[in-house]
Amino acid sequence: MGQTYDGFVRTDGDQLWDRIRAAHARFAEVAGSVPPDLRADGSDWTAQQVTAHVLTVLRRYTERDFSNPTGLSDDAGEVARQNAVELAPWAAVPVVVLLDDISATLDRLEAVFPRSSDLHQVFPFHGGQQLDGAAALGNLIGEFLLHGRDIARAARVRWPVDGHDAALVLNLGMQVSPGFVAPDGPGDLKVEVRTPHSRPWILDLADGALESRPRVKGEPVDVRMYGRSQAILLNLYGRIGIVGATFRGTTVIGGRRPWRLARLPKAFVQP
Repeated sequence: MGQTYDGFVRTDGDQLWDRIRAAHARFAEVAGSVPPDLRADGSDWTAQQVTAHVLTVLRRYTERDFSNPTGLSDDAGEVARQNAVELAPWAAVPVVVLLDDISATLDRLEAVFPRSSDLHQVFPFHGGQQLDGAAALGNLIGEFLLHGRDIARAARVRWPVDGHDAALVLNLGMQVSPGFVAPDGPGDLKVEVRTPHSRPWILDLADGALESRPRVKGEPVDVRMYGRSQAILLNLYGRIGIVGATFRGTTVIGGRRPWRLARLPKAFVQP
């Protein structure tokens, strides 16, 4: 039985690994069913490159000391360069081979991070940030679902994202977002984020630094936002804008300066 975890979202090791496996199966199906040179939605990468990238991310879990920051990047720009460098050796590898390697690597990864793992254990991450075990595993769900969505949209294949899956991925974003604040981003902004699948959370941006933490009951905020986890995930990960998030169920429900919500997408840089 996996350990119970209650951070941004409530989960346990069994649930995380069941959802990782389900997300992997969906990704493998869509990646293996499209032309390898299909350009992924909103990306310069082909389906083959997206698949290779997912493999390189998995290998970061299994082929380095996960408790050591060696092999991590200092900022979003370096993450993008690292992605390109790690992708290059896989350029000529067929998708079917990549998918077999992803499956085998995922098996090794579950041996390293079993269902009984301490989900509160903390590890270093890109941008000088830290993440706990639940966020590290939630990241795998995100790799499969977000990159699978990029391929599926290019192929005009429907790709729904479950709300709890989205919250498990957001758990990573909420922990490491302070390391990805845009240097030329907007001014001060304090947002309370609420979803049906998570506890109320605060993103407090001031003087170019972000504090990400649970809400203190009754504290004033600029924007109080309620939305489906899926819409907030796709917005914060650069897949849709504020208008798209609104159409997908995100709305402002209060706050002192609700118009400041428009600053949120500009506050972060994407790798």
